Amino acid sequence: MPVSISDYPVHLQEGLKLNRECLKSQGSQNEDRKVFHRDSLEVSQLSKNREILMDKIKHTVVQSAASFSDMRAGILKEIREEKGQYGYHDVVNACGLSYARLYSEIELRHENEQYYKTDGTPLTKEEETEWLDMQYGQEVEWQKSCARIAAQGQAFQGNISETPTKEIEKLEDAFYQARDAYMKLYHESKQDGRPLALQNFVFGNSRMYEVLDRLGNLQERVE
Repeated sequence: MPVSISDYPVHLQEGLKLNRECLKSQGSQNEDRKVFHRDSLEVSQLSKNREILMDKIKHTVVQSAASFSDMRAGILKEIREEKGQYGYHDVVNACGLSYARLYSEIELRHENEQYYKTDGTPLTKEEETEWLDMQYGQEVEWQKSCARIAAQGQAFQGNISETPTKEIEKLEDAFYQARDAYMKLYHESKQDGRPLALQNFVFGNSRMYEVLDRLGNLQERVE
């Protein structure tokens, strides 16, 4: 069919219009791809941040002042259930074992992983050990205070002639000897693959325990 030259501008304009629509569509698709890619990166980063946060929460150590006393009370409860009662000799052993068990937990935590304080800063094994030492020292002072108060009460009632000051002071030495003995036992047990268990160690002399056990009301005070 014959075509006049006047037809060309019409066809050219339609072609340009189609090309512009095509380019516009391609541009829109490219923009959508960029937005999708950006959103995917943001979601991926948020997911990574969440994983980091959850891992940090999982590895955050809350140092409770009740940790030591709860451990010691649990051991004494087992002794009472087995023997029917316990005395200062058992309390000293329970405290020594509590220290070693809590130390073993600290050492296990810091073998291959990083732990954190509640404020998000790194927590070191040395800092946890210092905290445990402080808790043990406070426990020893509390036990001495309980013994002293009980003795003063017994003296006031006329049940004993005087407060056994020397025995109470010797009690402090017994507690630290127990800590050292159970730490030695912990390291030996670790090498041999044996569980860390309560022993019947005797620290100090029997006279000290006889005097202190006569003060009475021990069970109600140490739990």
